[in-house]
Amino acid sequence: MTPPTPADILVLTSPDALVSGLPYLIGFPPVESAVLLWLRERRLLLTQRIDLPTDDTEVEPWLAAVWSHVAAKEADELVIVLVTARADVVSLAGHVRTVADVRGLGVRDALVVNDGRWRSLLCADRECCDPSGRVIDPQVSDRIAAEFAGVGVSPLPTRDALVREFAQDSDGADLVARALAGDPAPEGRGRERWREEIIGECAARLVVDRVALDAEGAAAIIRGLDDVRVRDTVLWDLSQSDQASRFRALDLLATCARWAPTGMVAPAATCAAIAAWLVGDGARAQIALERALGERADYSLALLVQHSIRVGLPPTAWGEAMTGLSREECRYGRRSARARSRAS
Repeated sequence: MTPPTPADILVLTSPDALVSGLPYLIGFPPVESAVLLWLRERRLLLTQRIDLPTDDTEVEPWLAAVWSHVAAKEADELVIVLVTARADVVSLAGHVRTVADVRGLGVRDALVVNDGRWRSLLCADRECCDPSGRVIDPQVSDRIAAEFAGVGVSPLPTRDALVREFAQDSDGADLVARALAGDPAPEGRGRERWREEIIGECAARLVVDRVALDAEGAAAIIRGLDDVRVRDTVLWDLSQSDQASRFRALDLLATCARWAPTGMVAPAATCAAIAAWLVGDGARAQIALERALGERADYSLALLVQHSIRVGLPPTAWGEAMTGLSREECRYGRRSARARSRAS
């Protein structure tokens, strides 16, 4: 049985459940943020977190960013959550609702969350929705936490803590650098045999094994992913795996991103981003991409994935793209794969 993603777990049965689930959906508790849940047929298409505009001059570009993705066109309902104590919160929600009305999109609810309390801007019943807000039901909060814990999903305390998951670990990077120096990838005729071996090793470590990653194992993965043919084949295998394997791969690839020596970060961090995207963890995907592009601003795969996430493409888009390729095309490149096919 395939484990659910965070979006599968959260059933929008009440505002308490929704607010309790936000840290799990975006990876950390939101602060001074707008969180928008884009729904289609009552299923979650996209959870979008965006900083609030600092003043009136930023409202228009802020609204443009809110609506600049595929889910905004595909959704049939929207839930607005504003996490803030700002006095202009009603106005901010009103801006989003105005655009929704123009586009014919229903706003299911508009919530304000602050200091462990929530209130609905769409509810005029003071007994139901006191202007001071309602305390989040601890029983609901505990249930949501238990359901996410059951599939190994837990939020970090802040976005900075999430960033540290991918920041370089200098001690680990030194150990991996030594392992890489002692066993360089071969060139010439030995390259193809090495690729076959390293693809098998990467697949075993990322998808099959349950052994803790050491410096030698990390070095093998990092060295392999630096080769495009190895990287693309490993990603093809990952796209065919189940959710449990993807969660495991995400953990190991995040370790590789931390331990990768300078100059070899981008492939491992980008692959970690793709694994995060596939399990529905958009926050980790974005931060892993920032790590990749911080080292290599022109790394094309990272730029492609970053654009795909920014425009709101769902994780299934990656799987569909990979399904359009054969494993042999990923392994040898399209031209070589076709030549091999004709020769056989």
